[in-house]
Amino acid sequence: MPFVALRLNRAELFELSMKPVHVLVAITLPLMVLSAWLFAPPGTILLSLSFGALLIALAAVDMVTLRLPDALNFTVLIFGVIMVALTRPDLWPHHLIGAAVGYGALVALELAYKRLRGRDGLGRGDAKLLGAIGMWVAWPGLAPVLLVASLTGLVAALIAGLAGKRPMASDTAIAFGPFIALAGWIVWLASPHLGLLQLY
Repeated sequence: MPFVALRLNRAELFELSMKPVHVLVAITLPLMVLSAWLFAPPGTILLSLSFGALLIALAAVDMVTLRLPDALNFTVLIFGVIMVALTRPDLWPHHLIGAAVGYGALVALELAYKRLRGRDGLGRGDAKLLGAIGMWVAWPGLAPVLLVASLTGLVAALIAGLAGKRPMASDTAIAFGPFIALAGWIVWLASPHLGLLQLY
């Protein structure tokens, strides 16, 4: 009996480890480390690794719960503040504007959608995440983040609909946080190469 119980436990553990969110983390974590090693802006490797790990955690939680915890969003913001203080202290206004505009833009969109449609569209956690990412990428990076997040979210929704995994309707709940997180990571790593720093 103990042997059977052990086998069952192992089977349950294997099934648990194969859940989409765990597969996502298993794939994205090494990719994040590799991309940070190759493309992180100069002098930010440790901060970039922290940023990437937090984004993966936020994406995983949002996929499971459709919520983005305030504690994780705030930690992303704090690490962004540390990054600015240590690596580009002369650019505070641009990063503060990025945080404020990132948060404010999605709050305005959330309220406008609710007023027009009578139901929630975006969660407030999405606005907090974009605001925290805005501290990292500054205001020039916000438009690319929203563009990449929107495009990847649309593609994922279309693929899910075509695959028949879930029917897509106007009121279908979709976790947008993972796409904001992915876009924030891409834009952060690409910012030196896109010339965003020169726009300050």
